[in-house]
Amino acid sequence: MLGTGREGAAVAEALAARGIAFTAVDDRESESSKRFAERWGQVLIAPDFGSVAGSVDVIVKSPGFSPRHPFVAAAIAAGVPITSGTDLWMAENFATTTGVTGSKGKSTTSALTHHLTLAHGMDATLAGNIGVPLLGLPGAARTIVELSSYQAQSLTVSPDVVVLTALFPEHLDWHGSEQQYYDDKLNILAHGPRRVIVNAEDARLVAEVERHGVTFEPVGPGAAWGLAMLDGAEWIVHHGEPIVRASALPVRGRHNAVNAALALAAVEAGGVTIDPELALAALQSFTPLEHRLEPIADPSGVTFVDDSLSTSPFAAIEALKAFGSEGVVLIVGGQDRGVDYSPLAEHLAGHPVTAVVGLPPSGSRILDVIASTGIPSEMAEDMLDAVTRARRLAAPGGTVLLSPAAPSYGIYRDFAHRAEVFRAAIAATSP
Repeated sequence: MLGTGREGAAVAEALAARGIAFTAVDDRESESSKRFAERWGQVLIAPDFGSVAGSVDVIVKSPGFSPRHPFVAAAIAAGVPITSGTDLWMAENFATTTGVTGSKGKSTTSALTHHLTLAHGMDATLAGNIGVPLLGLPGAARTIVELSSYQAQSLTVSPDVVVLTALFPEHLDWHGSEQQYYDDKLNILAHGPRRVIVNAEDARLVAEVERHGVTFEPVGPGAAWGLAMLDGAEWIVHHGEPIVRASALPVRGRHNAVNAALALAAVEAGGVTIDPELALAALQSFTPLEHRLEPIADPSGVTFVDDSLSTSPFAAIEALKAFGSEGVVLIVGGQDRGVDYSPLAEHLAGHPVTAVVGLPPSGSRILDVIASTGIPSEMAEDMLDAVTRARRLAAPGGTVLLSPAAPSYGIYRDFAHRAEVFRAAIAATSP
């Protein structure tokens, strides 16, 4: 059993309940590995695969371990079967599962699908990458599962309904290449889903799905579900009939209106007949998820925005589209995975912000890439310094947008910890 974090603990519980003996392995000692050892016994730390190969029948791998990890790569070369907690659960529950994945929007779309399903009277559970391991879940009429590319890569069974929100290069350090990332992400399609719902406004996504030869249902202009202009306003429509005005949604940004349309299509594909009045009420009562374009009021009159979940330049672009660029000081930077920031530079060239503040370690490279835009920029030492600089650069009544366009790993525990430090810096510098 490879990995001793939250998913590893869920796997251990499931294996033990079935009387299956296991040996736990992790690549470093951590608080989670110590807690795991206290509960389940010894954890082997970073063993060479050759030293344990003779006693391994199958590996249950946690999502953080790439197929390129030395232990995993050696097991693959030796022909040892590799599975995951997600795949073990999916094998028994695929027929009542809606799986949601995408480079952006999967959390919000999953949560919206769950919320809408419940509003229509069907028992439903929300789990997966959104923070709830699948193994050990109680049964439900429909389980909505958010799946990362790490989780999708290991699937040998597809969910009953698959929802695809967006596709752009992400996690290349884990997957090895852009095309491998696309293939690993779309492995969710490879094992016979009954229905496939696709954001047809994403040309790259459509092209990759078509390359996989899968029949899909588009969400977009002219489709059963999509967005359309009616009387000068954009609406989510069903067969051309208005359901809800996009501006009335509690989630900000056009991309989230598309996510809501995808969620409605997903609920329908899961066997629910959409009631327009119930759908309208449910969409308007939805509580936006934390750390996704979350405004933070400040006594100074400057609006701070927590978009800590932004881990790519494309996510930062969507955040800028949602808030507009005028009067915005953008804070960017985090773990440097070597991704191409030219798309962000191109967007900023056409939609300049007031200033950009960089966070280490990747902030300096991002500032170099956007230098051609002529937008004023400053490099900060840490989050407190970044917020201090952003306050000085922001105009009265302006916006400071933390949309880092990079992961938090290596600097913070996760995106939530990054957001916590951002809020603490806001409080510490508040007038």
